[in-house]
Amino acid sequence: MIERARAALAAARERTGWPDLAYLPATNDTDVNVGRRALVLWGMQYDWQAADLPLHRFLAEQEALHRANVAGAGSSDELELAGYLLARHRQVEDVWRHWDLKMANFDTSFAYDVEALVVAGVAVTLAYVRSAAHPERNDVLTRLTREPVVTDESVERYFARKARWFPPDPDGGHPDTWRHRAEDLAHWEL
Repeated sequence: MIERARAALAAARERTGWPDLAYLPATNDTDVNVGRRALVLWGMQYDWQAADLPLHRFLAEQEALHRANVAGAGSSDELELAGYLLARHRQVEDVWRHWDLKMANFDTSFAYDVEALVVAGVAVTLAYVRSAAHPERNDVLTRLTREPVVTDESVERYFARKARWFPPDPDGGHPDTWRHRAEDLAHWEL
């Protein structure tokens, strides 16, 4: 499985457009490309590179679309991984992508960590959002300023939690991770 994930990542890095990784609804209320995206995400977990920022952004956007449009999609490790890979860049303008991941559906609204929205720093992000003309501006501000208030310290704890959940070494995680991923991939490819 890891070799398949590495090959999918290598293929994605060879181009600048990724239509084969885009959310693509199927007639049976699924996403045709969910398995392809998962393989690339799994490969990136073990080979994060700053140069992959456009791909990280694209994958996060597609995971948000998938979760928002596929009935019963809920949350998943792939959504969390897409968000974590993007969060590691600590770019303030990605607050909107993280918001889309968080608000994709009922489950993600609770499961997706609010700390991901402020990875560039709480004060920096609040100033950026306050000055934005984005349609979700008020909703994001309301969430970021209500109790419990997110702090820069809680952001660092978020990164520590995610690093444990998504270790950079394929042999460093839970022993059943690859078995579960293989089962998921087989299901998606049916």
